Amino acid sequence: MNATPATELAARWADSLRTAVYPVAPAWLENLRENATAAFAEAGLPHRKVEAWRYTPLKRLEALAPGLAPVADAPSPVDFAPALCKKATVVDLPDGNLESIPADLPEGVSVLSMSEALVRFEDRVRSLAESVPVDGPARAFAAINTANLHRGAVVHVAEGVDAGSLLLRFAAEGSASDLLSSRVMVLLDAGARLTLIEQHRGASPAALNLLLQPQLAENARLAHLRVQDRDDEAFLLTATHAVQAAGSHYAFCGFDLGGGLLRHELNTTLNGEEAHAELAGAWVLDGQRHCDIRVAVDHAAPNCSSEQFFRGVLGGRSRGVFNGRALIREGADGSSVRQSNANLLLSRLAEMDTKPELEIYADEVEASHGATVGQLDETAVFYLRTRGLPEAEARRLLTAAFCQGVTSRVDDAALAETVAQMIDAAMPGAM
Repeated sequence: MNATPATELAARWADSLRTAVYPVAPAWLENLRENATAAFAEAGLPHRKVEAWRYTPLKRLEALAPGLAPVADAPSPVDFAPALCKKATVVDLPDGNLESIPADLPEGVSVLSMSEALVRFEDRVRSLAESVPVDGPARAFAAINTANLHRGAVVHVAEGVDAGSLLLRFAAEGSASDLLSSRVMVLLDAGARLTLIEQHRGASPAALNLLLQPQLAENARLAHLRVQDRDDEAFLLTATHAVQAAGSHYAFCGFDLGGGLLRHELNTTLNGEEAHAELAGAWVLDGQRHCDIRVAVDHAAPNCSSEQFFRGVLGGRSRGVFNGRALIREGADGSSVRQSNANLLLSRLAEMDTKPELEIYADEVEASHGATVGQLDETAVFYLRTRGLPEAEARRLLTAAFCQGVTSRVDDAALAETVAQMIDAAMPGAM
């Protein structure tokens, strides 16, 4: 397929958004869609002069020139990959849309289509929907997602309920010429607990534009595990926007092990005292894969804490991008921030760009950050070889150990072992 310039592709997408016939919705949602469509039509797609997208060009997406998935499309027949966690309740989202509601949901847990959630939780859905900025080229995919807000699902956990594990399984075998958008909102009432597993495996659409919004009430706890190992042709453009009330705890652990073009924006806002965010992840890249991870934590209340811990392994001609930002606002005294990003280059042709950022406007703050890019310790390789290990196995063992600081954060031992095996299978060879 011939490449379509970004301006032409953006114009075609804007026309599709303007002419789409959406399901009947409240007036506020219709206005939100119109505003998102207008914002996208004015700004277009991000380009190299947009700082947030400086290192992630969209040439591959422009060359594919996908259309926007029709509003009325029914989910395509999908053969889902086996669930990562056998004890989790599975919610399937073919083409990013809710197909059916599991019969084995625990008491106090609801999974709703977006249309059902607009009836039952309209105020909360509206608040989250309107909180996502859609202006400017940097937010082009958020604007498209907002215009397609009918696709997706809403998860609700009632006050004080321990919901166990819920697995959201994303996959599609529909047209490879479409960009699919999906929105998932996770509403945790006060004191609620949930382990959310986000699984992207196997066959995939040409492009998935997913926006996930966790909302944690006071003292709620959310453990969020994200695992993706899609094929080399997949485009995965995802964002997570979490909002945390006082005493809440959000633990994110993400693993990017496949795909062609990957970008994940991970944001959380600490709105109440004693809120805590623990954000960790690992990416293993080979071939010509491109992975862009952007993390932002907004300390908007006193005595909150956050940690960013990310590891990258890169081989072949792959490229990784990491930007970790922490903002401590005026009045957020007593905040604590830790940032760490380390990367291993296993190939002379691999490339990594990393940038930690701290922005502090408060007093009595503890803050630290660090970022490194390097190769394996040859002394450690030599030591293992003197103990009888072949060189290739020694390098593989050390590389796996490098990622163990992330896999060790997965509480479920069986699930942690599964992820560790996936990491080992994805490891690139040295060049």
